[in-house]
Amino acid sequence: MHEGELQAADIQMKFVVDQSFRDMNLDWVRFDPSRVLQVLINLTTNAIKFTTTESKRTITVAIAASKQRPSETEGAPVKYFTTRSKKHSMEDKDWGDGERVFIHFSVQDTGRGLSPEEKKLLFMRFSQASPRTHVQYGGSGLGLFISRELTELQGGEIGVESEAGKGSIFAFYVAARRSTAPADDTGINIMHRASDAKGKKELTAMASKTDKQDKTVETPAVPIQKRVLIVEDNLVNQRVLQKQLKALGTEVHLANHGGEALEKLLQSTYCSEGGTLQLGVVLMDQEMPVMDGLTCTRRIRELEREGKIRVHVPIIAVTANARQEQIQTAIDAGMDDVVSKPFRIPDLVPKIEELMGLYPMPDGPSDGSD
Repeated sequence: MHEGELQAADIQMKFVVDQSFRDMNLDWVRFDPSRVLQVLINLTTNAIKFTTTESKRTITVAIAASKQRPSETEGAPVKYFTTRSKKHSMEDKDWGDGERVFIHFSVQDTGRGLSPEEKKLLFMRFSQASPRTHVQYGGSGLGLFISRELTELQGGEIGVESEAGKGSIFAFYVAARRSTAPADDTGINIMHRASDAKGKKELTAMASKTDKQDKTVETPAVPIQKRVLIVEDNLVNQRVLQKQLKALGTEVHLANHGGEALEKLLQSTYCSEGGTLQLGVVLMDQEMPVMDGLTCTRRIRELEREGKIRVHVPIIAVTANARQEQIQTAIDAGMDDVVSKPFRIPDLVPKIEELMGLYPMPDGPSDGSD
């Protein structure tokens, strides 16, 4: 999933299986793989984001195990935040009756690191290390808060150790029960598969396999045949939304920030100078580096008034900023509609179809008559 980013930024990523994992001879355990993967992806995405600009660019992802809760033992890699949730229980039959164990994950980077003041803000809803973090690196500050919630709901905790200028270690653990190989081979054996030549592809395939098992994603009965430009700086959000829309027969294009979105629009059939790229509704994130969603939307509307974009471009804000005054700010900037995160695809699709009906996309380059 991250291979393209890593190569583009010349970041070396290592995967390490700790001796504790080997000593416990853990081939299979029962836990929620899709949610564990989500937390791991969040931490890895952040590590890439904050390491890209450094002279030394290395990220190490490690897995370990123990019979004791890591936060209660000496030698923990990080200081764990005390859990606030007591909802987790391993008494349900779905957990099986195997020995209880704890599976640990850590992501260590050589990024810019954090000051003591910045560390205090982490894992809080909509908070970031500093007021200008989203300008330089993007994001809403929601990812670590969600990671903490998911970790605690799985009987674990999450934490961090970091020093400004010397990188960071983010780590979490979850409770699990020792198990045997599933009869339908829906699990993944980290020890065996990560070590062979196919390991990387099979670990990536884990995300796809767990998506198929997740019954919470509903889709409309009739596929849509539309075109969408996703403007989003978070690679994970990009790919999840792209995958879900493509499954509905939608042609999807991607932009990493508002600047890239403008470039694509000026190469499209929307452009009065004769672009050929066919785009449709724009799904616009708000908090992005280089150019944020509000600025991009205002610029698009200016280009329409100037005649450089020949018809109205339908834009839907996709944002975690869901207070009424924030929604109004998006509308005032020129957004046609607003969808708040997290959202369901069945709620988004009708908005796309409605806007495509109101503002049909130009089919080909301008002939000068518009």
